[in-house]
Amino acid sequence: MTGNSFAGLRIIAALVVLVRHSLIVLDDAISPFGPVGMDDLPALGLWVFFVVSGFLLPAAWERRPRLVRYVAARVLRVFPGLFVALLVTVLGIGLAATALPPGEYLGHPQTLVFLADNLTLLPNYVLPGVFESNPYPLAVNGVLWSIGPLFVLYLLVPVVGSIPLRGLRAATWSGMVVVCWLAPVLEAVDTDGIVWGNFTHDILRVGAFFSAGAAIREWRLPLRGPAALTAGSILAIVMVVVPDLTWPVAHVTVPYLLVYLGSRPIPVLRSLGRFGDPSYGIFLIGFPVQQLLIHGNPELDWIPSILCTAAVSVAFGYGLWWFVDQPIARLRLRGTRRPAAARPVAVPVP
Repeated sequence: MTGNSFAGLRIIAALVVLVRHSLIVLDDAISPFGPVGMDDLPALGLWVFFVVSGFLLPAAWERRPRLVRYVAARVLRVFPGLFVALLVTVLGIGLAATALPPGEYLGHPQTLVFLADNLTLLPNYVLPGVFESNPYPLAVNGVLWSIGPLFVLYLLVPVVGSIPLRGLRAATWSGMVVVCWLAPVLEAVDTDGIVWGNFTHDILRVGAFFSAGAAIREWRLPLRGPAALTAGSILAIVMVVVPDLTWPVAHVTVPYLLVYLGSRPIPVLRSLGRFGDPSYGIFLIGFPVQQLLIHGNPELDWIPSILCTAAVSVAFGYGLWWFVDQPIARLRLRGTRRPAAARPVAVPVP
């Protein structure tokens, strides 16, 4: 068990993402809040993933500034789990839910396109005949859009990390937070424009949270409880009194609060990571599992629906961790170990 709480924070974040998406895709009559849209509930769980990655990865690069090894580690962290989740989605969930005959579904061009697009981080949400009659129709997995921006930000870490002065690196990350916020305000970009299958405003938003996490790391900001409590209180007050300022204030207060919580050895959070980190698997599979449950039993009440989704997703997350992520991690470690230096052989002197 590590001396911090980041693994537990990620697990909770994945479950928060799952609950948020469940409330969005449930039938309006089943959801306790009635009709719920993407903008009605803050994407707090998603923010956690970006803030934590932004905070931790600059340190990883600083410890081992080797580009090939860094990129290989990020590729092995993202793509094997994504590939497994996509296969389960296509061959398990999609095959169970499609309105097409199995042979026609598997041979349909859209099935292969779904796999190819998402493996190249171009979000594609549609499988042929799948979830056509759901309350939130056709969308197979709504989280896939975020993998591309996250991976690009992963690759940005060594670019900024190659700047020799830490102050300049910190200023660069801070500048990115400001740019991500000001660009939509000043209408410098088309926020409804599409970049690699994603809305520009979504990319800027998650980019700001990742950059804020990295800026906290590079500035070496002291992490103190009273400051974290103040940050959370300020955000709560702004959300009530001046809601239009919520986003710019959240870009500063939320990352500090999350990094503080993750950096502390909080017993409850630390215990969540005792058996591994299933957060990536939960994140990847929760949306399609909930859609499948709704497809199979649209009258199921929202509480058992979400609990069943969580149970299946957690099981998948641990399976992914133990049987995919950990074997790959062990292979990586084995490949990075240097062979022991050969013992010098004594040569008799003539």
